[in-house]
Amino acid sequence: MDTKLLIVADDLTGGLDSGVQLAKQGVSVCVDPDPCAKKTLQRTNVQVLVAVCETRHLAPDAAYEAVYRVVSMGRQAGIPYVYKKTDSALRGNIGAELAAALKASGAATLHFFPAYPAMNRLTINGCQYIDGVPVSRSVFGNDPFDPVPESDIRKLIERQTEIPVIRGCEAGCRLICGNGDPTVPRRIFVMDGKSDEDLIEAGLKLKAAGELSVSAGCAGFAAFLPELLDLEREALPDTHDLGNGLLVISGSLNPITLKQLDYAEKKGFVRNRPESLPENFRSKNNEPLFNDPWMIIDSSGIQKHFPSCGSFHLKPDEDILAYLALLFSEAEKKSDGTIMIIGGDTLSACLRSIDIRQLRPVKELLPGVVLSAFVSEGRDKYIISKSGGFGDEELLVRLRGLK
Repeated sequence: MDTKLLIVADDLTGGLDSGVQLAKQGVSVCVDPDPCAKKTLQRTNVQVLVAVCETRHLAPDAAYEAVYRVVSMGRQAGIPYVYKKTDSALRGNIGAELAAALKASGAATLHFFPAYPAMNRLTINGCQYIDGVPVSRSVFGNDPFDPVPESDIRKLIERQTEIPVIRGCEAGCRLICGNGDPTVPRRIFVMDGKSDEDLIEAGLKLKAAGELSVSAGCAGFAAFLPELLDLEREALPDTHDLGNGLLVISGSLNPITLKQLDYAEKKGFVRNRPESLPENFRSKNNEPLFNDPWMIIDSSGIQKHFPSCGSFHLKPDEDILAYLALLFSEAEKKSDGTIMIIGGDTLSACLRSIDIRQLRPVKELLPGVVLSAFVSEGRDKYIISKSGGFGDEELLVRLRGLK
């Protein structure tokens, strides 16, 4: 089996969130957390390779270079389709990365589908809405690390590229072709999406027009790629329960996540807000830190220990990520339950701490909440992940109900 689709993501939770949309339909998917460290991409025995470039917090030029390099490697490996995965709230280097994917692919047009209707993130007349609110006026407009300054997607993209950007609605939803023709100027089309039906209808038109060699969007449009690209499907694996509990390690300061932690604490989760590195991994009551089966470790309390990260607008602090990774590596040895990581930067740091090179998305437990498998010490282990901006306040409590 040759790899048919390369998904290029800007952070690890997003890569898993897109990959699982295909995996839950029986498509074989492998997630590579560090493709930029390689000179080539190997066509592995999976249909879909998800390459995580970790570009969300980079400068636009650096993000462009990383995406261009990985897409070029994919083309050199003979992978016929590229999907540039973006954040559904438009965080990160959207313009630079779309431009890099388009230029490296050799195509003339890229159709961009930012909508994720299942999460009530809609694209209407070229603008992005989160729960009915323009994204720049939602919580993502004040994101602690990557605030979104613009709801008009064309204007947002044009901040980082000179490639012409056309709203699909302005083009009358006509699909302008020309891939492979060097005389046709490159263009990026922003496609509206109010429903899944909108996405699949446009996708089928693109398929008929031969315009899917390179496309972009979030997990919303990714869910339709198995059908649009005729990917092979296999029997789904057995389901997995949470074992003897759930340990949540949160590195997110997103208000959506903080509400989830508050609600879970009210409903019986033990919540640790460590203000310094714990000695011998014990709580303030001198109990083993991982003793309770339903526990949250909340990084927001570590701010006092690392005053350099006290500003809400600073980049993720490497000391805090290292601290959370240390907790994860210890918990991975001692916890009898499943570990959940909230936040893409935190997830990457945690997996690096135990030298995990590949992940396999298995199942979407709840919208945006992904169960993945990895091999450690010769056996399959599992981890749950989600972006800091996904879900309602009852999410963790509902996960506990899956036990």
